Amino acid sequence: MKKPIIYDDHTDPSKTELHYYIDTRLGKKTCKAMCEFCWLKRDHLSEHVEEPEVALQRIRGLAKKGYTVIPMVSDSFAENGKYLKTELFYKNDEWYFENAAWSSGRPLLQDNHEELLDLCVKNKIDTIIMTSHGTENKEKDFKGLTQPTVVIDAIKNIRNFEKKRDYSFKIILTFTLSRENMSEKSVKSYFDHCEKLGVDVIRFNRFADVQGIYPELRMTKEDTIQSYKTMKKVYEEHPGSVQLSVSEDFGNWGVEVMGFPEGVGNCVAGERLFGVVYPNVYVCPVNLTLKVGEIDENYNIIWDQSVIDSLLKAKKHPDFGGCIGVAYPHFEEIRDYFDDLVKHGESSIKKVEEL
Repeated sequence: MKKPIIYDDHTDPSKTELHYYIDTRLGKKTCKAMCEFCWLKRDHLSEHVEEPEVALQRIRGLAKKGYTVIPMVSDSFAENGKYLKTELFYKNDEWYFENAAWSSGRPLLQDNHEELLDLCVKNKIDTIIMTSHGTENKEKDFKGLTQPTVVIDAIKNIRNFEKKRDYSFKIILTFTLSRENMSEKSVKSYFDHCEKLGVDVIRFNRFADVQGIYPELRMTKEDTIQSYKTMKKVYEEHPGSVQLSVSEDFGNWGVEVMGFPEGVGNCVAGERLFGVVYPNVYVCPVNLTLKVGEIDENYNIIWDQSVIDSLLKAKKHPDFGGCIGVAYPHFEEIRDYFDDLVKHGESSIKKVEEL
């Protein structure tokens, strides 16, 4: 019997969630990659980093105000486990995958990978999520991507560690779907790849053209509807034990085929879900562009109601599709709602002709 499809759940109206970014840097000190379409590849995020002790104090201050605060770094194993050596990620079970570490896989190829995995054990982390860019090494259209063999070798190191330490990790591989690879054939190949590697969960994200340089890869409404159908069909027909997880960035176009609870796929960013790059609070924890508030010295958030009002209007536009993180970079008419408001990192986005 198939396990249920995993979905991102923001349906609890009593919870307001802050994704608190401690380190948004890319490259050798963190993920050891420079993926061209990474949502963190933005001018205003390139040098942001806080000392763990400072971040922990601020996170606790916000938590006392009633917010659910989730600490985030560009790679959980950044700076040779610097953040894992603190209390930041101990029993951090509020995220979608509860006690999880996120990585490009590259840090787990270092000589000290067993030390890094030991830090996961100490933090009660039992899930490791890695991004996989395809199933075989080849020249990529995007710059800075990690080749699949990096992730494959990281999985081997994780499984060897498990045998030595008698500790089990759930391994999740994420794949980004775009107009280029959304076919049933491609999705099947990703399932087969994960099954062969002994991966526990395959997770699909929807491509967001955050930098505005690949409009031809953006999914249309019809593409998104078809992608939901394809993911479900392939999962139901796949003979293996790999479980499916679907990111909420696919939105609500066609989501009903998945059988998720009511509300899943409808964006709550800017209402009950925010991103924090201290002291700034952003509408969306992935599209860290629209500033909606600022944290004061007492950990109160001073909200900008004009941004919230504009967002609620934008969400009624027919092009919205259920995810501001995708709709904002993809549709000029969505961006127009925020013309006169504070935006960060817009210089990172190249203006291109809309689809």
